[in-house]
Amino acid sequence: MELRHLRYFVAVAEELHFGRAAARLNISAPTLSHQILALENLIGAKLFLRRTKSVVTLTQTGKRFLIEAYSTLKQAANAEMIGRRAARGDVGSIAVGYIFSAGLSGFISRNLVEFREAHPDVELQLRRVVTFEQFRSLTDDTLDIGFTAAPQSYPAGLTGFVVDRQPFYVAIPERNPLAKRKQVTPEALADEPFVAVSLEMEVGFGGGNIAAITPPGKSLRIVERAADAFSVLTLCAAGVGLSVMSEPMSNVHIPGLVFRKVEGVSRTFNLALVYRRNEAAPAVKYFIEFMRRQSKLAGA
Repeated sequence: MELRHLRYFVAVAEELHFGRAAARLNISAPTLSHQILALENLIGAKLFLRRTKSVVTLTQTGKRFLIEAYSTLKQAANAEMIGRRAARGDVGSIAVGYIFSAGLSGFISRNLVEFREAHPDVELQLRRVVTFEQFRSLTDDTLDIGFTAAPQSYPAGLTGFVVDRQPFYVAIPERNPLAKRKQVTPEALADEPFVAVSLEMEVGFGGGNIAAITPPGKSLRIVERAADAFSVLTLCAAGVGLSVMSEPMSNVHIPGLVFRKVEGVSRTFNLALVYRRNEAAPAVKYFIEFMRRQSKLAGA
């Protein structure tokens, strides 16, 4: 049975006249009669009683079958509509990964609000994931989009672009004399001990945040490393040393810790949107183009 059989049946059931139904369907009356006969043979029951050559009435089976035909055609039309909307990127599901600082900045939430207003039927699944894990998840298709620290080069099969540029701040134990300053320069930090993230997290990112504020010809002293940014800040609050973070991390409140912007530094922390080069899902592609426009508006 095909959908056209149901459409033919509904037309005859509503018109109760083969000639009028055929004209409505833009086919000949004999062709319509043949199709209805084929449908009756297929289901093994009479759907119409012929009063004349053209005039018919519905049988009890036909009345019941009409209810199901309406339901099936409605479902088919809805499926077609959803398919068309999915092809346009209006419906679908997008798994989004983001690093901690991207969530703190409000950058992601602001843009997701605007995207959801334009595409309310696109489901967004958010996961906080560190940068390298995002790369792996994008490669194995468990993530569709990643907001990560911009790498010097993207892993095979992935690409991306910068969506936000954030100044660097230094996290200072409040007992350190530098905590009393309103402004801090790279030169003032030259002799201070620093806490950094693991070497694995810095590989491929130009030496990490500390390298970004290191004065030319100098080498800042790293005394401790930790697995994640929050652990780094906890060590800083404990007085182990200072650390360099992107601006959003200054929103984290940890007793015993203050943040100061590093003045006179041209480099910024670059937040990138990362995705698969061969991405084919319409909703994901639309989100990528949406974020590309947003990043241009923001001057990223």
